Amino acid sequence: MSRTILVPHDGSSNAQAALKYALETVPDARIVLFHAIDPFEVRPEDEGDGLPPLTEAWYDDQRAAATDLLEKARDGVADRADDVTFELETAVGAPPQTIVAAVNDTDADQIVIGRCGRSGPEEIRMGSTAEHVVKRASVPVTVVQ
Repeated sequence: MSRTILVPHDGSSNAQAALKYALETVPDARIVLFHAIDPFEVRPEDEGDGLPPLTEAWYDDQRAAATDLLEKARDGVADRADDVTFELETAVGAPPQTIVAAVNDTDADQIVIGRCGRSGPEEIRMGSTAEHVVKRASVPVTVVQ
């Protein structure tokens, strides 16, 4: 029976470590690389202007950036992923809730997530997104450092 592993990815080194772990642990799994597009994230280029308007153009730009991020993550493990089926998925929403909801949308059997992402200080034991996912997910969650 084939397994489906959901690997949320935000471009951080911890997320990439989680992807590598998933590939090493379940080499024959279907890997769903997932990025939550956070409509409330203020990026450095947006500071001073506040949040950008949530238009179709904004969504298209965010989705293109997310796809690039996920493709780079996949390409970064190409040497370990000969027979792996990858799917690249995105959704708009607060990352913790969006990741938990993605389990149903992707039929995932497990989540493998980095312990903290781009915005989390390294001294934190587990980031708030990972903690929320651990507490709320309906499938087993592995947190990778």
